[in-house]
Amino acid sequence: NSHTSHPTMPSPVSGRTRSSPRRTKSPAKFSPSAAASEPKKSPSKAKPAPKVKASPALALPKIKPTKSGVLSGISALGGLLLAYAAMGSRLQIEVPTGPVTFLNFAVATGAAYGGGFLLVPKFLIDINFSKSPDKYHIFFARFIGFLMCLLSHMIHTKAMGADTSKFAAIMMSGCAFLGPTYAGLKLNPKQTPAGHMPAHVIMLVAGILAATE
Repeated sequence: NSHTSHPTMPSPVSGRTRSSPRRTKSPAKFSPSAAASEPKKSPSKAKPAPKVKASPALALPKIKPTKSGVLSGISALGGLLLAYAAMGSRLQIEVPTGPVTFLNFAVATGAAYGGGFLLVPKFLIDINFSKSPDKYHIFFARFIGFLMCLLSHMIHTKAMGADTSKFAAIMMSGCAFLGPTYAGLKLNPKQTPAGHMPAHVIMLVAGILAATE
């Protein structure tokens, strides 16, 4: 008798046709040669913390151990004495100044520099610095020169009344630090008796007068 094939019967549990069992993949074998060929990963290094640089605006000026640095110290001392006098304090020292007072000294020096900046700005800049001023320097010089002459006139007429000496001391203290002291430390002025040198001495003399009257 010939063998007749019977159709595949569904499983009573799942209702699906029976199939051959699935083959599971065997785990990959470890190969020493393959492991040696793989590039080794270097351990990650911690990045150093970034260095914080000081702002140039906050950095202290480098004091030059030269004639310019010494002269800057002289005008800075004058600025401190002027600030001391502006606070109403006085040194218990008698300085023979004759007819020269702090106010008339402030008026004379302020009017001299103010007039120079206003009338002959190029000449005044040339004798103080080794730079040739352009039209912008001339503009600012004349503008500042006018203000210096006006302030000198106000001090001379005592427009501030009883506070005139205090006002003059504050004004000249600021000029001492922002003027010759800064120029001596950060710029390259002509430190000669006919150049920028007298500006440092003027601030010291003004400070002594203000703090001892």
